Parts: sequence; structure tokens; C-alpha cells
Amino acid sequence: GFGGDIDAEAMFVGTVLHSLDHELWSVHLADALWLDVDSPRFGVMAEIGRLVKVGFTDDLSGLLFNVKFKNAHHPFFQEIYAKACKVNRSLADAMDICIAK
Repeated sequence: GFGGDIDAEAMFVGTVLHSLDHELWSVHLADALWLDVDSPRFGVMAEIGRLVKVGFTDDLSGLLFNVKFKNAHHPFFQEIYAKACKVNRSLADAMDICIAK
């Protein structure tokens, strides 16, 4: 198996997919004001989207610990990063081991 009590699928979703979700949201939504909070159907979701955009998508500077697969020293994360680079280097560079935004 994957080892220990770690759920591999949950780890993948919580690291790779979640961090790419934040990255792509940041890249493709340049301005939180693009979201229409006055929409009768989607206004509430737009308000939440604005909050997420301004508070939880950009990388934090000055962290005293590594959050990126690309900078990880552990062989597991290095192997995942190397394989991801073969698919898409830009997205691989954005993969986080943990979400610290």
C-alpha cells in the first residue's frame, strides 16, 4: 500500500488538486471585482469568491517552512514533482505540499 495510515487519494486531493485550484483561480481571475455580487442567482457565490480571491489564492512571502513540491527534500515529493513536470512544468511548479495562502 501507500504506507501507514495515509489515504493516498485524500492526500492527492488535499495537496495537488487543492493547490492547483488556488493557483488557477489566482491566474484566471485577475480582479475580484469581476465577480457580480448583484446577480440574483450567483450573487452570494460571487461574494464568497471575492473573499477567496483576495485572501486565499496568492502565495505568502516570508514563510519559514517549505510548501512547494518543487522545493521539497523528501524523495516522495521529489518523485511526484518530477513526474508532474513531464505533464506540465508550470502547473507542477504551483503544486503545494500544504496550503498556506
